[in-house]
Amino acid sequence: MWPCASDSPPVSLSGGGIFIMNNTNQKRRNFISVLAVYFAANVIFIMSPAMNSIATELYPDIAYGTVLLLSTISSLFMIPGSLAAGAVLGKQVGFKQMAVVSLGGTIIAGVLPYFITNFTAVLILRIIVGFCIGLGFPLQSTLALKLFDDSERPGVLGKATVAMSAGSIIYMLVSGAVCDISASYVWLVHGILIIPLILVLIFLKEPEKNETEQSIQGSAADSSQNSPGEKLPLMAAFASAMFMIVFFAFYPILLNMSAIVDQEGLGTAAVTGIISSLFTIGNAIAGVIFAGVYKAAGRFTIPVGLVLWAAGTAIFSFGHNLPMIVIGVVVCGIAVQIVWPGTINSFAGYVPPSKQSMASALFVSGMNLGCFLTSFYITGVADLTGNADPRLPCQIGLVIVIIFAVIWSIAELDHNKKTASTKDAR
Repeated sequence: MWPCASDSPPVSLSGGGIFIMNNTNQKRRNFISVLAVYFAANVIFIMSPAMNSIATELYPDIAYGTVLLLSTISSLFMIPGSLAAGAVLGKQVGFKQMAVVSLGGTIIAGVLPYFITNFTAVLILRIIVGFCIGLGFPLQSTLALKLFDDSERPGVLGKATVAMSAGSIIYMLVSGAVCDISASYVWLVHGILIIPLILVLIFLKEPEKNETEQSIQGSAADSSQNSPGEKLPLMAAFASAMFMIVFFAFYPILLNMSAIVDQEGLGTAAVTGIISSLFTIGNAIAGVIFAGVYKAAGRFTIPVGLVLWAAGTAIFSFGHNLPMIVIGVVVCGIAVQIVWPGTINSFAGYVPPSKQSMASALFVSGMNLGCFLTSFYITGVADLTGNADPRLPCQIGLVIVIIFAVIWSIAELDHNKKTASTKDAR
């Protein structure tokens, strides 16, 4: 059943009933398409369980830090991929075309290292993988914005988050399993994306342009005719910057988790792997409850998510036993996937349709940039303080999370109040 079937009127045998049936059919197809592209979102997680096996089995003569580039370089190149897609998606390039390029490029460049083993060549292929994954990020959010209305979208975004979390878990489990056989098999795991690619080819229908988008595209050659509605709202750029900073400050929890568990004698590498997967379980829980949270909290949805994010970070940073660490990780996982879809959903209210792809691209690029900068932050904290305790960057990060969560919440509530006043005035 598609997410809003209960809201659909009953189908009659009249011409109007046939139209409703066709519309419901298309909604189901749209829903499957959105789930497919969200399922593919975290394909980068294929590398997480495999890096040690890749380093020891495939490239034992190359420094481990250099081998790690096979993962981190992909994350970095997601940023230009996202921005490039945001600039052309729905304008010069159609949604289905972008989905095919993103998924097809990731499959080809992801699988080729099984046949091409030269490290430099593999590194270049991993750059292509990152760029292609980045191409898909604006596609995910923008499809949800354009294919579903305000009443449908929270439910769709929630279920899409579950699909993304399920994909993440599958990628890590399959990757870990094949690594026990041979590290080289991990490249073949990218072939899983053939499934969402087929679904997109079958079910994705190009979203219809509304009158505003048609008029903008029709007059694109006349740059002097740009209207204020074509500009990306400052609030969208602000939200992206806030997400980048908060994610940057929180991310040491995920990067330093193995070191904390090992140094404090809390468990083995297997325990760390289980705890890491609980973050994704938290994401999935958020996906299940998001529609209900959005209905109950309304304009307070993002602040509620930010409060949970700060609470989870605090529990982890100062919890010196496994139950507290587990609770902190799960709460953070829930929080991230309340703030993320909450922000994307809010874009529908104030970002012009022609700029929604770019707004989504900036938002996700902020997260990726925050992740990339975190490794420098962790090293910097150790160098400046002379303290290599892996908990310290998490505890300092907590202060940053709290400060910017407060700033973002105040700005979000103020912006929502002004937006509501403008609508009432109309």
